[in-house]
Amino acid sequence: MAKTKLLFDLYGVLMRLPSAADRLLLEETLGVQDSARFWDTYEELRPPYDAGLVSDERWWTTLARRSGLGDIDTSQAVAADIAGCLEADTEMVGFVQSLIDAGHPVGTLSNIPTGLAAVVRREHPWLEDFAAVTLSCDIGVAKPEEQAYLVAVDALGGTLKDTLFFDDRDDFVCGAREAGLRAERFDGIDSVRKVLSTP
Repeated sequence: MAKTKLLFDLYGVLMRLPSAADRLLLEETLGVQDSARFWDTYEELRPPYDAGLVSDERWWTTLARRSGLGDIDTSQAVAADIAGCLEADTEMVGFVQSLIDAGHPVGTLSNIPTGLAAVVRREHPWLEDFAAVTLSCDIGVAKPEEQAYLVAVDALGGTLKDTLFFDDRDDFVCGAREAGLRAERFDGIDSVRKVLSTP
């Protein structure tokens, strides 16, 4: 019997989200005074950056202007932003590798900009074990856009009905379901075990 094809988000699932200390480092690097305004603008502007549609220079310059900052050093901003995005959840990665060993075709779908994608691929060779790695910056579209899910499922060699997607964000889970994909909210490794009924 064919194993269910599994699709996982990266950040908040297979990799750690930036910590409060990581976010503070970025604020200090940029000289942020209004933290709430900065992060609201950061999230608002992020989709086209993740989709690889704007350059580092253009994105960070726009973010700085709209969040009330002066001139910034783009290279320093990128480095500080990436620094908080490199830690894998080793327990979850090991569990997913056991699913691969058990015969599940496994892929990932993540919103991630070009520069970070290059570093993640270099620093985390376990991604090479995946049947498909679909990153928004490579396909020109980010979750929760329908096309992002369709491309990821196709890359995995699956269909919407035979692929199960896990993400830690409700809006991305809803987007997947609206696209016709089976999707579940990730709330830790046990939430995956429960859905798959694995020990």
